[in-house]
Amino acid sequence: MKRCETVEELIAVYHSIEEGRAQLDYDIDGVVYKVDRLDLQERLGFVSRSPRWAIAHKFPAEQAYTILNEIEIQVGRTGALTPVAKLEPITVGGVVVSNATLHNEDYIKGIGQDGEPIREGKDLRIGDTVKNPARGRRHSADRRCRSGKKRPEGASPYEFPTVCPACGSHAVREENEKTGRVDAVRRCTGGLICPAQATEKLKHFVSRNAFDIEGFGDKQVDAFYRDGLVMSPPRTSSPWKNATSAASRNCATVRVGAPFRRRTCSRPSMPVARSTSTASSSRSASAMSARAMPSCWRGPTAPGTHSTRR
Repeated sequence: MKRCETVEELIAVYHSIEEGRAQLDYDIDGVVYKVDRLDLQERLGFVSRSPRWAIAHKFPAEQAYTILNEIEIQVGRTGALTPVAKLEPITVGGVVVSNATLHNEDYIKGIGQDGEPIREGKDLRIGDTVKNPARGRRHSADRRCRSGKKRPEGASPYEFPTVCPACGSHAVREENEKTGRVDAVRRCTGGLICPAQATEKLKHFVSRNAFDIEGFGDKQVDAFYRDGLVMSPPRTSSPWKNATSAASRNCATVRVGAPFRRRTCSRPSMPVARSTSTASSSRSASAMSARAMPSCWRGPTAPGTHSTRR
């Protein structure tokens, strides 16, 4: 920790720490500048959970070089074919990196999102020496060699598959109707026939962002799908609509004049609002409630009240 008076002093300390970070017994990714007065800190306050009186200055991302051993194609929930680079394991920023995303087919060929050349238009081939910057959890592989000296002899250009590696269905790049441009992502056309898409859809269905089913993780999905127990997510609709339609088939008429009493049965229960109005003033409401009442609810046992099943 050092106290500085000017911005130039701050930058000088930043560079000195950056130069000596390799000799530290722990990993750091930057320095933090703080206002050295408690009264000013209190006056500046906070923004959400971040203080206004402190700011982080990150070091540039570490870059390491390794060998591209293989390119594996993964099929996602929407059928997108994503190439993943299998690298020689290397430690970058304190993390052992062995995989790196290659984004799409054009990225491997050296073509950018808007058609511009990247990496001077050079493609990626198996055996290349690649540069892997440590930026977040997902790492992006990039060719280091510009003259081809790091590329092994006889390396052939990578041919992106036109069929799904999981189900053998055609994989196509669809054309955007509005822009007329071809999509950068190649997708499998198999749908739920494709086991990779089916399992990914099931994993999303039980995930925290969807139905959040505890104890039902990726391993259970793979095991149930492999054993043929769960093959696709169920088709769901409004539970109230399903309950009322089932009730209209099983119940005929029920008079509403007293609080309802629930009867024990194996059918799923549905909450029914209690009526506090008199029988004479709620005949129309009673008729409507009768159509929406499931058969597992019985009316009061007072004389003249009953429920009839069809």
